[in-house]
Amino acid sequence: MRVLATGTEQWVRHVLTTHWGAPWSDAKLRPLTVGGSAPLSHTAGLWLVTAAGGDHVFKAQLNAEALRPGAFLPLKDRVLAHCRGKGVPVPSVVPAADGRAAAVHDGLPCELTRYCPGVGANGGPEQARAVVATGLDLREALDRLPPDVADALAAVRLPLMVDEEHWPAALADAQRRLLPAAERGTDRWHRAAAQVLRELRSSAPVLAHRPAGPARPAVVHGDLHAHHFLLSESGPPRVLAVLDFDNLQVADRLLDLAWIADTAMLACRGDDDAARQVLGGFLRDARHRGLLSPGDENLLMPVLMAHSLPVIVDIAKDILDRNVLTPQWLAYFELLSPARRLAAHRLLTAPAAR
Repeated sequence: MRVLATGTEQWVRHVLTTHWGAPWSDAKLRPLTVGGSAPLSHTAGLWLVTAAGGDHVFKAQLNAEALRPGAFLPLKDRVLAHCRGKGVPVPSVVPAADGRAAAVHDGLPCELTRYCPGVGANGGPEQARAVVATGLDLREALDRLPPDVADALAAVRLPLMVDEEHWPAALADAQRRLLPAAERGTDRWHRAAAQVLRELRSSAPVLAHRPAGPARPAVVHGDLHAHHFLLSESGPPRVLAVLDFDNLQVADRLLDLAWIADTAMLACRGDDDAARQVLGGFLRDARHRGLLSPGDENLLMPVLMAHSLPVIVDIAKDILDRNVLTPQWLAYFELLSPARRLAAHRLLTAPAAR
């Protein structure tokens, strides 16, 4: 029997036919990419699947370091169903032929969801307000999960990619070794690494406000950046879908709230007055819903910055130490910008915002 190379079109078609059935064997497949060449994700294979029932997205987790134990898949499906029931727009899953929400093929979890056309959250203050409203809906839904979900999820290990508890060591390495190395280079990769590492150095004092442990541990999405909110392309901005629940975990619930504020800040595209108004509205709405307590605004960006700092440093190591020059790294530097988060922290903690 011919062995199919994992992640290829032939492999994807085989997985679809094996687990979703013969009707999918003739589907049209197209890889989802950045700029027509680089994969959209550096950990997963993503394909647009066009069949008689419409467009769908096939996702296979291809990075062994990002795999979760088998117990994670039914938990994830349970969380998605709960959020959907609370009115949060999450993509509809197409069950495999055996009725499960996902299939495991060659040891890799694969899933098929309805395709949702839309744009990322970077189009101005109205988009930012839509992100805030839906993000808070999601956080409210997660807070209402049955307690046994958190208990079960806490027992499921996280991907072994980056350990955020090592952020002090990552910051020290960034300041003492990586930044000087980046500044010695002149190509665009070294310049990009140098810029983000300088931003880390400038924003580092904010990390002193990070709480010693989770203020209120809960199930969190954990990755609510701008690419995981799909918004309508026409008419009043509204969130069509919240994507990628693969980082579900039990952690400080302020992490999701910090992501929401940061994504809203990014969507404002450098308009400080708009960002001030949007973040002020975020604080008022979150407090009204009981999602933020007095003083939590001081903790939001420190929690998010400590969470993301090791990721930034690991990407810088890919560039400077390993010579792994992946196009997605530049986009990740923008998504995780310490300078933007420092600006957001100042707006969130300003007397006028309280």
